[in-house]
Amino acid sequence: MKRRFFISLCIGLMALFAVPAFAQNQTFKGNVVDEAGEPIIGASVVVEGQKGMGTITDMDGNYTLQAPANVKVTISYIGYISQTVKPGGQVKLKEDSQNLEEVVVVGYGTQKKAHLTGSIATVDMNDVSDLSGADLASSLTGLVNGMSVQSSSDRVGGSTPTIRIRDTQYNTELGSVGLTQRSISPLYVIDGYVYPNDIKVGNQDGGNPGEEAFNNLDPSEVESISVLKDASAAVYGSRAANGVILVTTKRGKMGKPRINYSGTFGITNAIGRPEMLSAYEYGRLYNAVQAADPMKLSTLNRKDDLFQADELEAMKSLDYDLLDKYWKTGYTQQHSINVSGATDVVNYFAGIAYFKQDGNLGKLDYDRWNYRAGVDVKISKSLKANLTVSGNYTNKNKPNVKVGGSGDENDYRALLTRPRYIPEYVNGAPIFAYGPSSATKATNNVQEYHFDLMQTNGDFNENKNSNMAINGSLEYNFDWLEILRGLKLRFSYSKSITNDKNNQYGSEYTLYAMTNRTGSGAHLYTPIAGEAYAPTLDDDTRYNGGTSYLSRDMSRADNYQMNFTAQYQRQFGDHDVSALFSIEKSETESEWLKGEVTFPYPFTNYQSKGAANTTKIDPQWTRYEAGTLSYIGRINYAYQNRYLAEFLIRADASTKFAPKNYWGTFPSVSLGWVASEEPWFQKVKWLQWVDYFKLRISYGLTGRDNTAAWQWLKTYDFSTEQYGPELGATPTGRTKTFRMNNTSAAVNED
Repeated sequence: MKRRFFISLCIGLMALFAVPAFAQNQTFKGNVVDEAGEPIIGASVVVEGQKGMGTITDMDGNYTLQAPANVKVTISYIGYISQTVKPGGQVKLKEDSQNLEEVVVVGYGTQKKAHLTGSIATVDMNDVSDLSGADLASSLTGLVNGMSVQSSSDRVGGSTPTIRIRDTQYNTELGSVGLTQRSISPLYVIDGYVYPNDIKVGNQDGGNPGEEAFNNLDPSEVESISVLKDASAAVYGSRAANGVILVTTKRGKMGKPRINYSGTFGITNAIGRPEMLSAYEYGRLYNAVQAADPMKLSTLNRKDDLFQADELEAMKSLDYDLLDKYWKTGYTQQHSINVSGATDVVNYFAGIAYFKQDGNLGKLDYDRWNYRAGVDVKISKSLKANLTVSGNYTNKNKPNVKVGGSGDENDYRALLTRPRYIPEYVNGAPIFAYGPSSATKATNNVQEYHFDLMQTNGDFNENKNSNMAINGSLEYNFDWLEILRGLKLRFSYSKSITNDKNNQYGSEYTLYAMTNRTGSGAHLYTPIAGEAYAPTLDDDTRYNGGTSYLSRDMSRADNYQMNFTAQYQRQFGDHDVSALFSIEKSETESEWLKGEVTFPYPFTNYQSKGAANTTKIDPQWTRYEAGTLSYIGRINYAYQNRYLAEFLIRADASTKFAPKNYWGTFPSVSLGWVASEEPWFQKVKWLQWVDYFKLRISYGLTGRDNTAAWQWLKTYDFSTEQYGPELGATPTGRTKTFRMNNTSAAVNED
């Protein structure tokens, strides 16, 4: 509350000192109080239509204002409903209880915000809808306490941003290829559908379908986002150790059909960049470092190993700033259109959205289409049905760069740190970024990288991703029967299908080394005044990716979830009681397939037969499946909106674990006390500035099942098939290959 007073005070003082001079001003005196008649300190009083004219109330709720006659003032204070009135007299502000009566989405249902006993944060979608971002997670940066957004790539369409709740750390486990770090992403639940988090397909990371589905949502189709950060996440049991993000999409509102369009255009650019050494400064620093190295005192050749005076002088005019040359302003555009409405029988919402963005460096074509259509039908007075179909299609094309660890994610660094005296081309030939000595040539590093060549040589990396989800439900309400009033039964079925396809083409390319450089020390690539310039260029063939190749990999994930839920909520005088019981079953299946051929023809058709080494096709295939069964029970109780309690228990079974360890139990309990609702609290004068005060405590257990399946199972086979499977000792002289968790090892038992 002190923060509220400070903010209001600042606003009021700014308004007070910005008052312009008016010849016909009058003096108005007024008083601002709350519903109990207590003065409101620091309430803002602003004159309508007069920019900068206003004041704030003092310790007794009084204010004095100089303003023209026949004006109105708007009186506001955080936590109260603003009023626009004539200045002077007493104004009574009413408490804005809307945020306390607001319904918040929690696991498998909703609750009044005032009745929450867990740490549940909500996102105001008004703060997100106007942002133009490639993913939803980036738009949430800084909007939720205890939640951070991280990304290993700043490129549009790059790696999917990861949300961390309360800074959860990577989980390290013994997997099929040794110690591996598993995902720390929270669990994503969209319209009640629990997306699988972090699929493991053999030795391949199958990605995080929930994370992808969340980031591909368009803000125009999202109604609310809730973040479960503590024991409140225990309602999702074995998958909630890293927190839970709940998303509810939009539905139609009562009235005639409404058509809404929103569009945003934006630019992306660098605010600044590191200041690098000029060519001359680089040369001087290089000389100083070389001369100061005690290991080189006996071998240092001051002519060959150091820049000479004439070269340093020439370097004063050299400035090949390739980052500045290729950096460009990026543009984004986002469009969405939807139609919605509702009657007493039907509620509907349908929309389509489009997003496009290009990059700041190099060629990039990234666009995404989103679609969503949902309808709620009231079949009878007590029975209603829902069906929603949604999905997205993403297409990303960019040059394929796999050179020496540079890659398209590090081209910024490569261009930034390239010495300014080295040109990009010499006599039209693309050259290596070799340093001062032509005899010192590095391989497999950034010196083999040539930005312009890699952007224009025709190599490509294209990715196409599509997601589709279907959600349907039936709900029966027993309000027609007095004894069962407040009881609802609901059955829901959800299914999602994710397809991902990636095509790559990497060819050979030629770079040149300048062997007879210019300058008295033969260090420069450009001629010094008065010097003959006849460079000798030696060509060298390199491969983009170790060898030229064509590859394709495809993955598909199919998931479904069924729920049967019974909910009960009723108020008996001062007692508010609600309960939930749900049975949930889900299954996940994912496959990954990859094939590659090498040395494609110059006239390749980019198919498997368009390469010389079609016999080197290296197919890989992996498959993954898992299933869960869960029982959830929850009871909530509130007395006079003051004393709050929640008791929850969830039992989960997962096929990822050994049969004897299938089941895990995850209980939680949370208590709350709304002290500001106590009669004595409202009578304490020095507490009148507090409009709402709640204490809560919670304890619960959550689990983590985003681990590779079959870790507990040992399997054995043999390197020589003629022996067949054997149990016990291996005959002398044979080499036995055993497999555990898909890892092979050979043991010679002579």
